[in-house]
Amino acid sequence: MKSVRLEDLRELLESATFAAWWSDWQRAAAALRDARQRHEDLLSQSELMALRSEIAQRTAVDTFSRSGEVEDEGTRFTAEAQVHENRALALVGEFEEQRTRASDLWARLGGADDERLRRALEEEYGAADRRRAKLWDEVEAAWAESFERSLVGAEHGVAARRVRRDAERLFKEAEERRARARQLAAEADVAQRELREADAAVETLRAGTRDRFGCVAGRTFLYWRHPDDKRSAFAVALVAEPEGSNVPVAALGIYVVGRQRGVALLEPARAGAGPTPVERDRKLEDLIGGRNP
Repeated sequence: MKSVRLEDLRELLESATFAAWWSDWQRAAAALRDARQRHEDLLSQSELMALRSEIAQRTAVDTFSRSGEVEDEGTRFTAEAQVHENRALALVGEFEEQRTRASDLWARLGGADDERLRRALEEEYGAADRRRAKLWDEVEAAWAESFERSLVGAEHGVAARRVRRDAERLFKEAEERRARARQLAAEADVAQRELREADAAVETLRAGTRDRFGCVAGRTFLYWRHPDDKRSAFAVALVAEPEGSNVPVAALGIYVVGRQRGVALLEPARAGAGPTPVERDRKLEDLIGGRNP
């Protein structure tokens, strides 16, 4: 790190050689920022898309399982409808037998001349007819139960097909998102290579400053030794930072820094001025440490 006077440093910063380097640096730094932003964006998009794909896949599996549950429920209703239908058919058989029995009793009742026989046949016919009517009520009730369950079972079948279509759509969506995530990941890999290249270009420019300008390059400052104080240096800012330092930092601004705190304590360089806050701070440290200033 070369020692330079403030006026010589200002002349260097105004030279065509430094201006050319500064233009290259600004372009390289901007390219690095853009490459880093693009890589971060693509990486986050890829990770988000992969997550969305996983969520869609889980939802598709759950939806497909639900379609099976709905279909099973519909099958149960259909089976119950068939049970009631079979019961209704069996009751129809009993009803026909009972109707025939009641008809026979009615015919016998019509031809009965004996009063006692007629009363007996009337009672028997009344009981048979009531049994016939009760059987028919049971037939209609069984048919009603069968009909209701058939309707609900059919509805479950339609619902199951609809849910299955939703599951198929979600499986397709999950696959599309997986494909998009892979594409974004591939683009992120390309962006990462571009980021490495941009970072290498910045490092090349930074590393070349020692031979070209006699300075040491940090990440955001260039340093030259102070000619009058071996524990102080001039720091030239490469990046404007209005906030975050003890003073607002301007790009290509020249500041004085001490050995201990470096750019943690900046003071604008001034020609022919008295002790700077940096110098006073250093002397205070010397006194506290028991050293001569």
